[in-house]
Amino acid sequence: MVSSISQYRWGKDSTFVNNVDNIERYLLEDGHLIWGFVIYRCTYESDDDWNKLMKQLRQDVKECLETYNGLDMEKRVRITAIEDKSILKDASTSFVREHFRQWTATAPQREQGEGVGPGLSQRYQFCLQVDDAALDAIVHDTSEIGQSDAGFVNLIWKDWEPNAPGQMDEGEEDIEGCTQHDVGWIMVAFHGVMVDMYNLLRDSNDWLREYRRPLEVVRP
Repeated sequence: MVSSISQYRWGKDSTFVNNVDNIERYLLEDGHLIWGFVIYRCTYESDDDWNKLMKQLRQDVKECLETYNGLDMEKRVRITAIEDKSILKDASTSFVREHFRQWTATAPQREQGEGVGPGLSQRYQFCLQVDDAALDAIVHDTSEIGQSDAGFVNLIWKDWEPNAPGQMDEGEEDIEGCTQHDVGWIMVAFHGVMVDMYNLLRDSNDWLREYRRPLEVVRP
């Protein structure tokens, strides 16, 4: 296995502040070929708007990679969209989480190679969800890509679990039936989500550091 990244995109002294260098290091650590969040489509009112969102997402990924002199990593990103109107239309975050858990049970070997596990890959720890509100905020925002304050997606942590029955109510506003402070998902700014946010969620404590309770939007 290759033991070091292919290049230092901003020079060796700046490699750990270059998010694309970091993502390549993560691939090496896990023995993986591809990276990138899986995205769940939970809105089906407009195929045209969905296609616009996917086009904008690919453009945003490319522009972010260019920022880090990392266009070489574009060929290794996989923007996998999971679409099934019969079960995902208006689906809750808890439903998406359970579906994602089932998907990740076999995905690493299918995608990364026989005998390869999930490692610590963000691809198999977190997924994105686009619902009606997220789609509308992204495709109907007139700001330039990278300058928007409106667009967001939901990012769901696969391994989150609610408090056990009988544990103290944390007294927060009810979100999908949950009154805990940590509801297991966050709203993340659309710009940079596939590169900058991906980079930020590698370690076990990163969720605690980045977490903001909805409706506050996390901006990587």
